[in-house]
Formats: sequence, structure tokens, C-alpha cells
Amino acid sequence: KELPRSAERWVERTMARMTLEEKIGQLLMVSYHGAHLSADNPAYEQLIRYVRELHVGGFVVATQRRRPAGFDLSEVYAHATLTNRLQGPARIPLLISADFERTAGMRIRGATAFPHNMAIGASGKPEFGYEMGRIAAAEANALGVHWIFAPVADVNSNPLNPIINLRSFGEDPSRVAAMVAAFVRGCEENGVLATAKHFPGMGDVAQDTHLVLAELTASRERIEAVELMPFRAAIEAGVSTIMTEHMAVPALEPDPELPATFSYAITSKLLREQLGFEGLITTDAMDMDAIAANYWPGEAVVRAVEAGVDVVLMPPDPVVAFDALRRAVQSGRISQERLDASVRRILRAKARLGLHRERFINLGEIEKRIATLQNLTRAQEAADAGITL
Repeated sequence: KELPRSAERWVERTMARMTLEEKIGQLLMVSYHGAHLSADNPAYEQLIRYVRELHVGGFVVATQRRRPAGFDLSEVYAHATLTNRLQGPARIPLLISADFERTAGMRIRGATAFPHNMAIGASGKPEFGYEMGRIAAAEANALGVHWIFAPVADVNSNPLNPIINLRSFGEDPSRVAAMVAAFVRGCEENGVLATAKHFPGMGDVAQDTHLVLAELTASRERIEAVELMPFRAAIEAGVSTIMTEHMAVPALEPDPELPATFSYAITSKLLREQLGFEGLITTDAMDMDAIAANYWPGEAVVRAVEAGVDVVLMPPDPVVAFDALRRAVQSGRISQERLDASVRRILRAKARLGLHRERFINLGEIEKRIATLQNLTRAQEAADAGITL
């Protein structure tokens, strides 16, 4: 996507001034939880070190794991305030991302929450997919979130699937494609990056990648006809990013046990060359056991970049990931040209979002833009339309 001339100049000026360490840091996205942290809290000091010493490209809003009650969501104002505090010391604006599959309420307590995608698909009305993307983007903007890890583009064809199921828009590839395209347009037209996931499609797996490496055993012909249809629709609709997944796909990758995350054949050959995708490619979270339990964290991040990804999401040890990438570039295992290509895509995404002009959240606008009556009403209408019996 073309940028205004002034934005392109900012990208090139920034590239020319960056050190090797700053370039490497841009590829890393680490997690944080939107809660109050005092200035002398060790958790806050660590986040600031990631900004100042690792030069991270951005942060991921993550749920806080609690025992035994489950997960704790971020709070609206605590998240917004912490995000501003992290943006302050960053020489290059941070890209803030979040898993807003069901809009912001999925990660931020008190924000609008739509029903699961399966309910949206059951409505049979792509306009609800568009509205979900539009409202996700509107509330993300108010919260300083620029990049949404949605929509889920997986076709839910395996009833034993433990990880996708109701996160999918359904089992009909054409219906899923229509909903995915609608969500993408709603999100991208309202100033936020959308992400089609989980490439090349994990609706027909029977394993949870948070725990083990999943496997898609379908034939190449079946994958082309079913799994790839929603991704093609997302690309045609203008999706900015695509997320690769920690699953083996023997029909697409010669090594039957190699995750798509590390597969040049899947990431570069299929996604970049065959499907013609020119935007950002990100991994799924690298702290999931499908990767973390089987690969040293440093080797994992290097393999992902070698395969063709631009952004490494949530490495389990950011310092190890940073050092491994630096050694890989210095040794020539990852070329300077390869590194620069990813950095330029990341900077162009930031410029397209206008972060080079303004990176901070206006806290005074939040009460007017989060969980408005109009947004909550649209979410309820979508839920009502999803009732089929």
C-alpha cells in the first residue's frame, strides 16, 4: 500500500539512522498486562529495559494468568496509561497489538465484546462481520492499540479441534471467506491493522498448539480449495498482516515435522510468492509449547526469520531472542538485506498508522469511545442474529 511522500521519507530517514541493534529489536513484540505499575515496580522497570536496551518494535496486550480463577483482563485506564508511559522513552514509536478476535472486550475489561465468531457466521450476514471489525478498530484506536490479531480465517472442518471450534466463522469455506473479508474491511478502513490467522489454516487439526505441535494432514488440493480460500479473500480485501501457525503441513512442507512457523516453503514460497502477499507476516506466540517445548528460544526466533516472517511474537526470553538474532546477522546466517526488508515493512506499517506524527493516547477521549451504547447495541444485535434454533 502506498504511503504519503512525507511518511516514506520518515521511513527512509529512520532506516538510515538505525543501528543493527535497533533494527533487530524492531522484529520483536513482547507482552505486557494493562494494570497499574509503579515507577519502581520491577515489572515496569523490565518493560522499560525492553524499550531502551532491546529497542523492541512493540508490545502485545496479554491476559494475566491467575490461580485458580483463570485469566485476568487488562483495565481500560490502567492499560491506556501504561501504554503512554511505554511510548515515551521509545526512539521509534511502538506498535501496540492485541488479540481482539471478539473486539476489545476479549482482552480489556469494560470494553465492547461481540459473541464468538461462530455466532457471527451463523447469522449469515457479513455486515455483522464488518461491524465487528469496525468497532474493534474504533475501540482499539481509543486504547492506543494499532494492530489486531483478527480475524480468524480458519475453516472449522474438524469436530475434534480443541483450539479453533467456535473461534471460526464456520465450516463453509465461502461463508468464512465472506466474513473474514468483511471484518478486514471494517478494521482496515478505520485505521487499524487486521491479521488473518492461522496460516495456512488450522481448522482441520485435532491438537492444541499451546500444548503440542499440531498437524494438518489434508492434501495440497484440499488445502488450496478449503483452507486457503479465506486467506485469499483477506488479501483481496486489503489485510495488512497474516499470522503463521505452529503446525506441521506435510502436503506443503518437505519436512513433515517442520512447523509452518519455520517453513520457507509455506511462508515465503506459498504466502509471499504464490498468493502475492506483500504485508507483514508474524508468527503466533512463540511461548506456546508447540515451539517452546521443542526448540531453544534463540534458535526458534532465527528459524522463523529465515523462513520469511517479519515479526516474532512473544518470544519466551526476549533477551535470548535479541542476542540470537544479532549473532545470526553478524555471522551472515541472516543477511543484512533480509533484516532490512522486515524492518522496512514494520516502519511502513507504523508510518501508515501515523505513529511518526502522534503516538500517545488522549485519555480524555476514552469515556466517549469505549463501550458506547451504540457499540453495545450492535454487539447485542449480532448475538441475537446468531441464534439459529
